[in-house]
Amino acid sequence: MIPAFDPATGALPPGDHRATLEEIGSRFGFTPRRRWLLKGLRAAVEAFWLAGIEDIFIDGSFCTEKPDPGDVDGYWTEPDDGVDDRIDRYWIDFEMILVPHLRKQKWRMWVDHGVEFFIHPLCRQSRQLDFRSFSGRIEKVGPGRNSGS
Repeated sequence: MIPAFDPATGALPPGDHRATLEEIGSRFGFTPRRRWLLKGLRAAVEAFWLAGIEDIFIDGSFCTEKPDPGDVDGYWTEPDDGVDDRIDRYWIDFEMILVPHLRKQKWRMWVDHGVEFFIHPLCRQSRQLDFRSFSGRIEKVGPGRNSGS
């Protein structure tokens, strides 16, 4: 169950909160921008599921009351050593491309789908602080593979 937003911050309380894609869509799809981001989230999650990845986490402004978050931030954990052979290369392509209207470099997954997924534990914020502990408010996506939204 996804808890209520903290009235002081407009964000979810810290911690891991298990949810299906359907529950995430119902809770966070309250603007056109958010519904577009949910389509990108679904594309990413389905690709991860095909590769056998089930521990998928999302966070950032998407998990807040903000009407128009910039993207869906998240990460997934490697289930085994063979995942690199199974995952679609698109979702682990971290080459930056120029987004002319923003005058910034972004990853292709952000440009096409509005999502930025890191691989945990490979992607570390620092030696002492890994991405999971760095990212405070998180939703775990799964295991609702057969959810309808």
